[in-house]
Amino acid sequence: MLTDTPVRRRGKRSETLQLRLTMDEHAALHVLADHTGIRGSRLARKAIRELVTGGVDLLDREQQAVLELARQIRLTGINLNQIARQLNRGDSASRSLAKTIEALRVSLSESEFTWRRMVAAARARTVPEHGRD
Repeated sequence: MLTDTPVRRRGKRSETLQLRLTMDEHAALHVLADHTGIRGSRLARKAIRELVTGGVDLLDREQQAVLELARQIRLTGINLNQIARQLNRGDSASRSLAKTIEALRVSLSESEFTWRRMVAAARARTVPEHGRD
């Protein structure tokens, strides 16, 4: 992180920034705003937060997907606890238990894939006909 103070997403916006864009940059910002349904000023704040923190600043729909992913992982953890309880009672690892463990492995792999895809998409977000500087 470049700063000791984290960049806050919410809060009163009391500071202003004036910047000049080329006609192409301005047009690209409007295309991206139309494409994402987000105002240009919010996109600029998002870009600044990502550059300052070095992380991904997710859009609202992406945040909802992360919450759903977290819910699925929590449910996976609950299943793992049930398996551990069963094994600690001395129950043998039946075919049913083996199927459950495999289903959990698949679920975690899918969750990891989903997370990586979301982060990659957020990092690659550009106006389709424009590259990154």
